[in-house]
Amino acid sequence: MKRAALLCALLLAAATYVYLQQRAAPPPTLASFIPGGALVYLEAPEFGHLLRDWDASQVKADWLASENYAVFSRSNLLTKLNQVYGEYGETAGFLPDLKSIIEMAGSQSALALYEIRDVEFLYVSRIAESDVVASPLWAVRAKFEERQAGGAMFYQRTDAATKRTVAFAFAKGHLILGTREDLVAQSLELLAGSANPSVAGDRWYHDAVAQAAGPGELRLVMNLESLVKSVYFRSYWVQRNASAVRRYWAGVADVTRTAGEIAERRVFLRTPDVGAPGDPAMVAGLVALVPPEAGVYKAFPIVESSGAASLVVAKLIGSPGQHRRDWRDAPYAVSPDNRAGSEADLETRIDEQPLPADAGNADSVAAIDAMVRQAGAHGMLLVQSSSAAAGTFVQTPAVIVLAANAEWSPDSVRVALGVAGGKLWTTSQLGAQWVASTAGAHSVQRLDGLGSLLFVTRGRLLFVSNDSRLLSSVLDRAGVPPAAGAFTYAAGFRRLRERANYERVMAALDIISPADNPGFFRTDGPGVPTFFSGNLGSLSRVLSNVVEVGITEEDRGSATVQMVKYQIGK
Repeated sequence: MKRAALLCALLLAAATYVYLQQRAAPPPTLASFIPGGALVYLEAPEFGHLLRDWDASQVKADWLASENYAVFSRSNLLTKLNQVYGEYGETAGFLPDLKSIIEMAGSQSALALYEIRDVEFLYVSRIAESDVVASPLWAVRAKFEERQAGGAMFYQRTDAATKRTVAFAFAKGHLILGTREDLVAQSLELLAGSANPSVAGDRWYHDAVAQAAGPGELRLVMNLESLVKSVYFRSYWVQRNASAVRRYWAGVADVTRTAGEIAERRVFLRTPDVGAPGDPAMVAGLVALVPPEAGVYKAFPIVESSGAASLVVAKLIGSPGQHRRDWRDAPYAVSPDNRAGSEADLETRIDEQPLPADAGNADSVAAIDAMVRQAGAHGMLLVQSSSAAAGTFVQTPAVIVLAANAEWSPDSVRVALGVAGGKLWTTSQLGAQWVASTAGAHSVQRLDGLGSLLFVTRGRLLFVSNDSRLLSSVLDRAGVPPAAGAFTYAAGFRRLRERANYERVMAALDIISPADNPGFFRTDGPGVPTFFSGNLGSLSRVLSNVVEVGITEEDRGSATVQMVKYQIGK
């Protein structure tokens, strides 16, 4: 009896242990059931919930009714996507709408993209069998051919005209849908326990996820090394920054929603030849100088002095003059010896020296560049805001702060700004009240009479501005303790503050006539909304509940970690 009781106790303990282990062990990630070699991987713990939130949101309703959507619906990109979408719909035997997609969304879901041009993908979702049986996809399975893989049946159909393929299966509580037969077959084999390569085992996925925190409501993992090799990625990527993307070989982004905020945490793994981004202490100290009235700001390390000089000239002195020929003229023919002429040469005087070519602001950039290099400037802060002067014009004053390794020499700065911007002013001409509040201030009057450059040196910090009020606000922040965080980059856009002036500028730009500026602005005919105030302006109105956007960047060894926060209002 004692032995039987002991045996029963041991069996009960073992069963309890196995039960607890099964309860404690989380289900395997869906990346384990998706074949390797994908370009991007998208996963959501509650995909159906996200789609239902989007379907019921006011943002969706406003966007579909906006001019921005009207223009987007006629774009070349969406036309091509709709063509592919329609071809896959013809192959499947039905064209799914958002409602049917929500019905098949399930809970935890993942989508892997393998090819951009033909939009080849594989979708896997954990879903109840009753939901699959009730879906329109299951209703048309009789039109498909039956196949076997991993001990399970799947359905496959290829359209003879378009060569598009749709394949799907339901096995072990998972709906698998793909645009290639081999992807669905490999997924079923992985689901059955095969050791074939999967996305979870790919280095770009494994290393990126290992550096990330817990997954958000939506997770995107990127095979950046393979993406930038695709000509279709470089052609259709809106940001046109493939050179910047090449600095990283993998990345992951997690989006999480909380009350009043949407946070996106990004981790990018740098390629071996890319060094650390900059000095965290320097960036944190510069961000502390940002005043409340700033509309946009960014603090970052100086990588190249010429880039910093160009920014100073562009924001405070003026963009270089550009000579554009009429876009309606054919290009000139150029002979191998570069001596081809034109009828314009009939007006060329040959009895006097030609006028010097317009070098734009080359001298200004060179002067600022020399000043930045001489001081050893290594960090930069740009603070900018908008203001409606006398209710008529919208101005965008700016303050630029340069952090150097040594103290700035006021005489050297005065000479450099004098070459770049114009003649010298004395501080007495600035006004006694402003000079008293900003001890050590200097000014340079621009030769074109459009304003003045103001600068203040405070040890290793140089403050340069074209607006005394904004400069005073920045100087008032001197001595404020830096914010916590080892940031190597920080930026922000206070959209609610800037919205009204932004819309005024957009409306003013739309007044420009194509006849006055050939090639600057063109429409496609009657009924097309204005580009700035209509198209872009309507997108701004759709996102009117976004109050502020902030981004910070940190260095974590071989990884760059970015945090983007969208403050949401009512």
